[in-house]
Amino acid sequence: MLFIALVALGGAIGAVLRYGITLVSSQDKGIAWEIILVNLIGSFLICFVFFKFADLSEATRLFLFVGIFGGFTTMSAVSLNFMELFTGDQAWYAFLAVLLNVSACVGGGFLGKAVASII
Repeated sequence: MLFIALVALGGAIGAVLRYGITLVSSQDKGIAWEIILVNLIGSFLICFVFFKFADLSEATRLFLFVGIFGGFTTMSAVSLNFMELFTGDQAWYAFLAVLLNVSACVGGGFLGKAVASII
């Protein structure tokens, strides 16, 4: 039950941080720079913490990685998966994972739009 509470608390913190960035960003109709900024910050932080502090407790890892970083941006998890594979001499799988993640997300977006127009 403690782990669930830590993930929930971290997720709330991450989501509020993400919302804060959208509040201070320009709301142009073009590229959503705040999303790129959130993904950049989240990807940097999750990889930095993972590789710098490898001996974190399970509770701390859940709070940070699943909670805060997961609530802030899911792209950070994709970046961490890439870095783990890439630095573990599995570069092919690292690039394949990124390609599959982005393709699946964009494909899911198209599918969601198509289903929304039908229903």
